[in-house]
Amino acid sequence: MRNFLLLASLMLLLNGCSALSELSAFTQCEFRLYSISEPRLCGIDVSHKRSWRDFTLMEGQLIALYLLGSSLPFDMQVYVEARNPGNTTAAVKAIQWIAYVDNVKVAKGRITDPVEIPPSGGRVVVPVSVHTDLIDFMEGDNPRSLMNFVMALLNTGEQNSQLRLKIKPSIRVGNQTIKYPGYFTVTKEFRSGN
Repeated sequence: MRNFLLLASLMLLLNGCSALSELSAFTQCEFRLYSISEPRLCGIDVSHKRSWRDFTLMEGQLIALYLLGSSLPFDMQVYVEARNPGNTTAAVKAIQWIAYVDNVKVAKGRITDPVEIPPSGGRVVVPVSVHTDLIDFMEGDNPRSLMNFVMALLNTGEQNSQLRLKIKPSIRVGNQTIKYPGYFTVTKEFRSGN
């Protein structure tokens, strides 16, 4: 029994060292916002809209109904590319994230699928589903920031906008979840007319 406990402890220690090594490699990875797809306002696909005139009468009525109900749901799929320049596989078990538009916190969530990035320049694209209700941010200067972002996505308007994604990875060692002490920040500028 004593040998079994010693072997189990040794395996747990090795597993912990391996997980910490993979987390350390993850902190050395290079991150960038790869792309955004499926932007939807009130369930309406806005990826091919280039101005507010592109919305049909029915779509305008749908948006008005949502506004009357004090809701303005906005969804999009954000893809973050991670590149591992190191010699060790980079891996994490989960990632917490916070999304900002022009310094306005608009959504947060968690990726629960493990992410593993091969060494020596290996690349992985991680999908992040962002769901938010824009009505929650209609105070102060927030409406202008959010409208600039939507207009930049539509390639209209005159203001540039910025999407910033903060990510915090975590690993599992035995039954314990260990979170990285800080956040990584990934930023993408959206320029109207581009």
